Amino acid sequence: MSEKSMYPKAKFFLYCFLIIGLFASCQPKDTFDWNAAWSAPKYFACSPTVEYFYQGKSIAGVSANIGNDPGWGITSGGYVGGEKYKPVPDSIAVNWLCEADRYYYKAGFKLPREKMLELFQKKVIDSYGVKQEYSLIVAGMAPGGNVTIWMQGGTGSTEICKFKTRNKEIWRENDIDYNKFEYKARHSEKYVNSEMNVFRYLHGIPYSVWEKGEKEYDYDIGFSSEEEYKFALTFYTKDGSLFQVDNKSSFLPWKDRFVSYPKNSDFLSRKKKLPVQIHIQWYSQDESRWFNGDIIMPQDLEKKNNSRQFDRLIISIKKDTLDKVIGDIYLINKSKSEKIMSFQLGVYNEQLKRLMAPEYSLPKDFVFPKWEGREPIVFPELDYWQEK
Repeated sequence: MSEKSMYPKAKFFLYCFLIIGLFASCQPKDTFDWNAAWSAPKYFACSPTVEYFYQGKSIAGVSANIGNDPGWGITSGGYVGGEKYKPVPDSIAVNWLCEADRYYYKAGFKLPREKMLELFQKKVIDSYGVKQEYSLIVAGMAPGGNVTIWMQGGTGSTEICKFKTRNKEIWRENDIDYNKFEYKARHSEKYVNSEMNVFRYLHGIPYSVWEKGEKEYDYDIGFSSEEEYKFALTFYTKDGSLFQVDNKSSFLPWKDRFVSYPKNSDFLSRKKKLPVQIHIQWYSQDESRWFNGDIIMPQDLEKKNNSRQFDRLIISIKKDTLDKVIGDIYLINKSKSEKIMSFQLGVYNEQLKRLMAPEYSLPKDFVFPKWEGREPIVFPELDYWQEK
């Protein structure tokens, strides 16, 4: 092909690059591709409306008509509005109904826009060590009128700020028919013995933790047993956040459970909040037996960890019978280990369709917290085993 015939094509591509360059240069430097999202603590549902503004103009929002509780800092779906490319907001308006207390909250706040702009221009490292663009601004709404704002990219998250607002009213306080319905619903057997109500009964409503935040620690997690089970662990923290691990990332050989270093995985070695409750599901290798239950952690766990500086939590199964398993939980570091509690959980009987031991296992000296919610709690029929 001659140089003369190539020239028009080269000229065409040059024009294309110039147009793309002009388009990019016209894009405002404080405009990014992001969406609005919302969050609520696990077992403390809300039904929110969130709207973001810049210079008095609405630029994005999200809402949900049905209450949900995905976990503190974990995003939930809903109706999302706004253009794809938007300026960084300078303020936010939120309103939500808190299911725990039936309070209705509504408020507007100024956002630290310069801080957010700086983060948008950078990247966040997610839980897998991968750099991600920030793509979400998340508003979390919790009991007590507490609001937290995060920016997220993939599984990476950065807390931006916290706000607190007072309630506006008790939801439908003077509606006699609705209050009769609400009373009946809250006293129904299904509600009273639900996971949500049991969790509140065991841990209360930690209003202050959403206002002040919860400390994170650099520790990993190990699960160990003489028989290698298939398992999944869900860790619930005081503020209603949660995280999960499985046998691929956290299993420790029985003989090495106290000496296996370095840490199990990059994900597990990242900073995490301490659990108040652990849900365990595990199976025998041939899947003929299924074990299930919840371990309630010692209430002084944070004090133990701060004073001794442990860096691994180990769940150890030491005995497996036909009806139950017996185990211990340890905190360890490179020089020592300390057993902090024992537990006992049940085997699920397929024929009887029930666990053969109590679902909940409590540490000794556990004290059921004083209830602080506006709505009185109805005590569940809690079947539990407690360490002596």
